Amino acid sequence: MNTFRMKLATVPLALVLMLGLQACGNGASNSETAQAETGHGEGEEHAEGEAGHAEEEGSERVTIPVASAQASNIVVVAAGPGAIEETLNLTGRIMLQPSARAEVHAPYPGPVRAVLRNVGDTVRRGETLARVESAESLQTYSISTPIAGVVLDRQTNIGDVTSDQPLFVVGDLARLQAELNVATRDIGRISSGQRVIIAGLDGATRIEAQIASVLPTADAHSQTLIARAPLSTTQGSALRPGMAVRGAVVTAAQQAAVAVPRDAVQTLEGRTVVFVRVSEDTYVARPVTLGRTGATQVEVLTGLAAGEVYVSENAFLVKAEIGKGSASHDH
Repeated sequence: MNTFRMKLATVPLALVLMLGLQACGNGASNSETAQAETGHGEGEEHAEGEAGHAEEEGSERVTIPVASAQASNIVVVAAGPGAIEETLNLTGRIMLQPSARAEVHAPYPGPVRAVLRNVGDTVRRGETLARVESAESLQTYSISTPIAGVVLDRQTNIGDVTSDQPLFVVGDLARLQAELNVATRDIGRISSGQRVIIAGLDGATRIEAQIASVLPTADAHSQTLIARAPLSTTQGSALRPGMAVRGAVVTAAQQAAVAVPRDAVQTLEGRTVVFVRVSEDTYVARPVTLGRTGATQVEVLTGLAAGEVYVSENAFLVKAEIGKGSASHDH
């Protein structure tokens, strides 16, 4: 009797164990079947997702704190349409505007008794530059400047007798103009009112101006016409009378769906890129395909969509930071 009861108690336990093993086998089989159908497991899915995310955002990236970016004048804007301008490149020189230069003469002949200003001195309008004794009246009178500016030339000393030659030349260095040489074949392409970008030969100084006039006669030596563009300069400007400059005159303009400043485009490891800001302090090098190039803007055909935020000014600083990161990884 007791033996029969033990057998009855043992059978259900064996059945339970057998059913449990069968269920585990079926679960493993289902999991393997799912992997076979999809071609990868859960770990593989995660790895592929990470790889796709990294590929989408680009491999070269750098983190620049917001305060550091602001201190370095790194400017970001949203990408959008812009004008691609066709330009005609000219060469020329910086000169004083006609009304910004004054030759100072002595109205009456006589010996110079005092010279009060020298080349390079800043003078006010009406300020005395020298004193001359009239040969007729023997009275001493003052020689003053009719404009404010800087003494550019001095052609007199104490004891000299004045003549019809100027004693001083005074110029207002804040009123300059670019005088650009226009070849005869390009005369029909240049006219007053056109916008022009004036740049020094070093490329560091760039000023936007407007063609005011084209002289009707050709220069005897260069056989070119002169196009004049007055400049609005500030104190401390690097431009000075006599300096050679280049001028890019805008002759036509066409709209592009996405256009960026030329300085925003950089070359990184042989690729043409712009730097897209993907978070508050993170920048990614985005390869782009360029189209038409203008005086200040370049068309972006692929790689940058309208509305994306990119570095528009001082992009070379972001490039330098990425370069530092690459160098540290190499070590």
